[in-house]
Amino acid sequence: MQIHVFDTHVMTASGEYIHFDVLVNNENIKEVEQYAKQYLDGLGVAIDNIKQSRCNFCHSELANLEVEGDIASQGHSIIRL
Repeated sequence: MQIHVFDTHVMTASGEYIHFDVLVNNENIKEVEQYAKQYLDGLGVAIDNIKQSRCNFCHSELANLEVEGDIASQGHSIIRL
């Protein structure tokens, strides 16, 4: 499965730096920002506490089995860096 990697950087208002990749297939590429927001919400980071953020396309690659499973079950995979 070919996937697309979106390199995501967030700086919270309190100064916390969070770096992660959002991995999606062609069908879910328009949902990348939603998946990033959901991930941050799961970490307890409210959108109104974000000072700056960027989520940029990085590259495409072949997915490993774990990422394929994540995308099949939830539409995306997140890798915390």
